[in-house]
Amino acid sequence: MCKTAVEINEHYVGETIDCPSCKRPFEVTPPQALPIGTESTDSGEPSSRAVSSEDVVGAESVEMVIHPVVFRRHFVGSMIAVVGCLVAIIGFAFALSGLPIGGLHSTVLLVTSGVVFLVAAFFLTKWYLQSRFQSLSLTNQRLVYTEGILHRRSSEVRHGDVRNVQVSQSLFERAFAFGDIAISSAGQDDMELIVNDIPRPQEVVNFIREHQ
Repeated sequence: MCKTAVEINEHYVGETIDCPSCKRPFEVTPPQALPIGTESTDSGEPSSRAVSSEDVVGAESVEMVIHPVVFRRHFVGSMIAVVGCLVAIIGFAFALSGLPIGGLHSTVLLVTSGVVFLVAAFFLTKWYLQSRFQSLSLTNQRLVYTEGILHRRSSEVRHGDVRNVQVSQSLFERAFAFGDIAISSAGQDDMELIVNDIPRPQEVVNFIREHQ
């Protein structure tokens, strides 16, 4: 056959007609559609790949990432630090305008405000960084706890291996909805994973039980 591409009306599908180019008879068949895959062959053409249910079910996905609470844990200290920052800013404004407060010279007021601001900002930044560099990642298969700023350390427990989960909350912690969680896995007598100051700890326990 000449393999010439021709356009044929769809009502000829299934019939035998003569090729308009070489005049030889051929059967008209409908075109076949091929699935497009994400992989390519050596020739550059896309190839198809069957995806099994095990590929989908077995894939690990992160459901939640939890960081310890900051301001709720250091509630009083946070309030003092925030008020200190505001007072320091007001002191800066008066010092730069040249207006004395309580008989203090503008230079003394400026230095004092700067020291107060730096101390308050130091504690707020410290608590925030401690929280950001601690995380409890909950996937559909395991728990991964990571901590540390310069030296990183991580521990993980698979949901199916969890044997015991303990939640510890004081009255203050229950009022502000955070607490500590201790987890032990099969074959371990001591608590293998302890995470402090996480928000809504009971939701984490329920998540673990649902995925066991």
